[in-house]
Amino acid sequence: MPPVLSSTAQTLSQTPYDINVRADLKWDFSKVGKQFVDGDPLISCLWAAFSIGAPVIERFFIKALKPTVDTIVGDEKLIDDVRCMIAQEVHHSAAHIVFNKHLESLGFDVKAVTKQMEATVQVMTRDMTPIDMLGIVAAGEHALYSFAQVFIRSNQVRKTMHPQVERLFLYHMLEEAEHGAVSHDQYRYFAGNDYFHRLRTASRARHLFSLLTDAVSTLSGQLDVEITAKNWIALHRYLWGNPGLFRLMIGNLAGYLAPWYQLTFTHEDEADIKRWNDELYAGQP
Repeated sequence: MPPVLSSTAQTLSQTPYDINVRADLKWDFSKVGKQFVDGDPLISCLWAAFSIGAPVIERFFIKALKPTVDTIVGDEKLIDDVRCMIAQEVHHSAAHIVFNKHLESLGFDVKAVTKQMEATVQVMTRDMTPIDMLGIVAAGEHALYSFAQVFIRSNQVRKTMHPQVERLFLYHMLEEAEHGAVSHDQYRYFAGNDYFHRLRTASRARHLFSLLTDAVSTLSGQLDVEITAKNWIALHRYLWGNPGLFRLMIGNLAGYLAPWYQLTFTHEDEADIKRWNDELYAGQP
């Protein structure tokens, strides 16, 4: 049952600003080589997998968000947030498709990995209702928000990437940070504070991690260099040790599982978003 908003809470939106749809960005990946992250073949596969997965995940998120947005009543801020988030997801997908075509030209089998990822999404969403789907998106978007916080603030990660690839992920992660609360707000509108439903749908969202790791294994077999145990150890260290992309996400991910979870934005967050936005446009080719 959708909540009744009180006079002191006119919206369920936790986002205190208008969400920016950046439709004017340009991309040039022509100088990006196959090992575009610190010359490391396997870590480059990790980011290639993320890019190949982006259109797959964005399509799923949009499919889950759209059926219910038009049934939200009396919360214009939330409606506007969701519509702008969907528009952002469309542009994310388009930007990654440009990069993925370049990856294909380098020899990555983008079509095979895409098919593999789509199969994982089907498993993740099997027998799910529209509200269940919103729960999966809310959990998945929180994971991406957590990932965005780690990526954008880590010079150690960003400085090892080819500048135009780094800019692509800065763009994507900036907008994940920007709309981090929106899908959860939409989910709360329809599911309320059903904590056990949140846990159940979050459990389904765990497949997003296997989607990424399985793709890395597939892509690693498409390289023209031998992948050794040393490469796999370096990837594990990259994810869990130093810089520790996944390790640094744990606190934020655990926060979503708390009964009292609520994502709030401060003036400092808004200042960071403006600064990252300026950095993004400074790299416009």
